[in-house]
Formats: sequence, structure tokens, C-alpha cells
Amino acid sequence: MIYIYISKPVSNMKFYPLLAGSIFFIILGSKIVSNNDVLEQTANVATLALSVILQALPFILIGVFTSSLIRYLVKDDWIAKFAPKNAVGGVITGSLLGLFIPVCDCGVLPVARGLFRKGVSMHTALAYLLTAPVINPVVIIATAMAFQWNWHIVSLRVFNTIIVGATTALLAGSLFSSRAFTNAEWHQHQYEHENSKVSLHQLLIHAGDEFFDVGRYLIISAFLAAAIQIWVPKGILLQATSNPFMAAGAMMVLAIAMSLCSDADAFVARVLANQFPLGSVMAFLVIGQIIDLRNIILFTKNFRLSLFLFLAATSIGLTYVLSLSIDFGLWKHLF
Repeated sequence: MIYIYISKPVSNMKFYPLLAGSIFFIILGSKIVSNNDVLEQTANVATLALSVILQALPFILIGVFTSSLIRYLVKDDWIAKFAPKNAVGGVITGSLLGLFIPVCDCGVLPVARGLFRKGVSMHTALAYLLTAPVINPVVIIATAMAFQWNWHIVSLRVFNTIIVGATTALLAGSLFSSRAFTNAEWHQHQYEHENSKVSLHQLLIHAGDEFFDVGRYLIISAFLAAAIQIWVPKGILLQATSNPFMAAGAMMVLAIAMSLCSDADAFVARVLANQFPLGSVMAFLVIGQIIDLRNIILFTKNFRLSLFLFLAATSIGLTYVLSLSIDFGLWKHLF
């Protein structure tokens, strides 16, 4: 069975920067608008943020319970029996595996490590790790709904995620040994879990905890995104958005800082899409599910530092290049 690794300290470390960022934007907003407009502007921020939260919450609920149920029912050694051993086939399989094991970025690492221990190749495990938070039915539907069923946006997100995740996994699996993907402390932790029973009831309790854990970050991030749109002076936004190079970088930093769950990030991105070009919005939707504050901590704890740095640098570089290619119209005939 696939077991769950919960790290509350990591969760708290991620929460406080988001809270501090939101407070900063609230203070900034109160300073840059006139006294007569404060209440109206604040009401607009609250309305916009609440609309994002209400749209995203059902998908978070569906996502965390579906994820827990699938991880309880599906044995990872079943997948190992059918996964191809060659690099290209393994990467393709891993990139599409999220369609059958839908897990958001909150729990994808333990699943990927479980697959690897059962005999799945490093290429397959890494491809699954980097793409599963986006390449799954719940996130695909959530993205479509957030962007008013614009399947152009959905296909771009899916395609870009597969390109970034598969390429990074293929390179990392070829350049690094399996030892870079192992950790003695992590194996001991998993051994302890494997020798204790985990009931469906416990997994459902975990799903509920995950729902409230993810929900609080959604609330903070929704208000942060609304504050950016309402309170940041248009001149500053215009300078950032008129330059695709700057816009892509800004949105990638924002995605990493916000650390949104994949079931909810599209709803926040939809708010930002009113100000930022499409390529930078796509960079936000892709990189945020590969590298964020929580993943940085978890990856550095569970991978060799060299592997983590390679995964981070390669995925960030590829996402940035793909973002610019969209904004400069290189893909307009493909989608």
C-alpha cells in the first residue's frame, strides 16, 4: 500500500510567509488609495477573493478525498509490474500516471517514492512526481472551470506541464544514480508505517485535515491575488506586464511564494490573468506545482542536494522559456 507522510512543521513554515505577504499588501493598499476610496476598495478586494474561494473549495474537497481514497485502494506494486523499464517509455508512463492516481502536490512525493521502492524506474517516478499535481482529472476540470471552460488554456497547461516534467525527469534520470533519489531516514520512516495498519477511516481523517490545511492557504492567496489586482497601482502593473521577460519572472516567483494546491491555483491565476500576459499566467500554473515553499523543504530533505538543484534549475528554466514562447506567439498555430 501507499502510505502518507505528514509534516506539520513544513506546513507552518509555508503559512507564515503567505500571511506576512498578505498583510503587506493590505497595508500597501490602504496607503495608496485615498481615504474616500478605502472602504470601496477593501470591499472589492473581499468580493473578488471570496468569489475565488467559493469556486475553488469544492474542487479542493473532491481532490483531497479522491486522492486519499485512491492511495488507499491502489497498490504501488501493481503499477511496477506494468511500467516500462526503458527511459522514454518510463517518462511517458510517469507523466500520464496522474490520470489514474490523482494526487495533488501535497502528497505526491510519498507516492513517487513508494513507486520507486516497488521497482518503478527513476525516470517514471520523477516524471510522476513532477506532473501528477496537474495531470489528473480533478485539476484539469478545475482549470477548465476557472477559465470559463476555455480548453485552449487547459491544453496549454497540460502540454507545458508534460514538457517540463517529462524533460526534467528524462535528464535527471539519465544524469543521476538511484542513490540521489534515496534517503535512509525516509526509508526508516516508511518502514515504520508499513509495519502499522492504516485504515480507511484514518485516511479519511487525513483527507479532512488536508482540506482545512490547504483551505487556509487558499484564503490567504486569494486575498493576496485580489489585493494585487485592486490595490497595486496600474502604472506598476503596466511596467511589469508590458515586458514578457519581467512578467514571467514575477509570476513564477509569486507561484513559488503562494504555494497553492493544484486544485485551487487556477482560480487564483484567473484573477491575475486580467493583468498579466498568457505566457506568464501559464508559468504560474506550471512552476507552482513543481517548485514551491513546501516542495523546496521536502525535496531537500529527501533528495541529494545536487538532484534537487538540478530539478529546480531545469524546471524553472524550461518553464520560463515556454512562457516566453507563448507570449511571442511561437505556439499560436498549435493551440
